[in-house]
Amino acid sequence: MSDDTSADVERIERTDIGTSMEARLKRGTGTRDEDQVTIKAKGETAEETIDEFYKLLAEYDDEISDRLRDIQPDKADS
Repeated sequence: MSDDTSADVERIERTDIGTSMEARLKRGTGTRDEDQVTIKAKGETAEETIDEFYKLLAEYDDEISDRLRDIQPDKADS
């Protein structure tokens, strides 16, 4: 009886197609006045990735950044 199981091992090779882009944003300097956001975009081509990235950045700028600022503690609370 043989313990050789190498014939039973299946090798899977992963291949990513397309491009990706990532930016990390940090607003503020104080512990209680700081936001950190990572924006990631993917596409089949660089042009698609850049377009997706700008859409996500605009959404962050228009909606999310203001919401984050609104939940910051008042300086009077510190």
